[in-house]
Amino acid sequence: MPPYTPLPLIGNDLVINEDSCNLSCTYCLTGQSNLKEGHSLQLIFDPPKRDDYSPTTELGKRINTVADQINDRFNLPLLKVTGGEIFLVRGIMDFLEEQSRHYEVLVLQTNGVLVTEEHLERMRSWGNVVLQISLDSHLYQGNSYRVQSESLHGKVLRSITRALDSGLPVEIYGVLNDRSVAELTEFAGWLNEFEHPPTFFPFPVRGPDSDHFKIRPEQISHIEELAARYDEFSGILPPYPYFDRLLSFYREGKRTFRCHLPRLVVSSFSDGVITPCPNIWFSDMGNMLGDKAGQVLDKLGSSGLYRALLAPKPRLSACHGCFTPWDTLSMYFEDEITLDELCAAPTYAPPRIRGMIENAKADYLAGAGA
Repeated sequence: MPPYTPLPLIGNDLVINEDSCNLSCTYCLTGQSNLKEGHSLQLIFDPPKRDDYSPTTELGKRINTVADQINDRFNLPLLKVTGGEIFLVRGIMDFLEEQSRHYEVLVLQTNGVLVTEEHLERMRSWGNVVLQISLDSHLYQGNSYRVQSESLHGKVLRSITRALDSGLPVEIYGVLNDRSVAELTEFAGWLNEFEHPPTFFPFPVRGPDSDHFKIRPEQISHIEELAARYDEFSGILPPYPYFDRLLSFYREGKRTFRCHLPRLVVSSFSDGVITPCPNIWFSDMGNMLGDKAGQVLDKLGSSGLYRALLAPKPRLSACHGCFTPWDTLSMYFEDEITLDELCAAPTYAPPRIRGMIENAKADYLAGAGA
């Protein structure tokens, strides 16, 4: 990359109170991150802390500033809001409703437990919400790294079923680990039975502690089985080449394919911190909440870290262990799927988003794949 290449950003991944969640997933990435002191203290495993949003609360002023300044600079069509668990924040729906007016798509990632029918009805009225719900299996054993009792699992399942029945576009994010992978095909069958079936993205457990949870070599056959039955479940699965990448990840023992995500999406936090990759929180590039916000945004695409993150082959050990549903963007850049296949997903379907992605790839290719 040249010293400074303005990024063709399509989205902001806004992380709100990442240390506060109503579940304590054993493999939680926040509990393994070293980006901030609070992460190293593993505050994510403490009792959840409620917070309040309004334009006048401290949280409200911060997240309004972060979201608005990034959007003012880049005029983004997509905002993703995640945590922690965002529905722990009292008044969060007011923030989400206001933000929905400024974007073609508002993606909300949640474990679903605190999402009520009232929330769902209100989100439907906005017309541009995509729910991303984390669930590893419909069976307790396969979901037991996320919940510690069968009774809690039942509560989780009831809440997620309500969301799946809502008619909203839903993506299920299923982490593949040594417990969930054995139930993979059965889980796909369960999801396939809904009147409004979601899209199901299975992806590997990640992070420095992933060796404690990752699937064993003999368990790869469960992924191979789902791929072999792709036609049966094609209505709920991403394009088939997704499974080529997924199986390559496991057979090679690491990621060997290129990632384009940092050129398209930035990650921001409710305390103002900016970091270049939504998948793995690498480095604090600065804080948006001071008088140097413009200088912080100028760093996007220009720091040395971007050279490593966007290299033809993954250079960083954290990248070697990373594969997520965001990978469909990289698959389009690498001609593994078509634009139509990518934009069949509601997240990328709006014409403006589709056009921006297509133009970003054309610019990338015109630059000889820099």
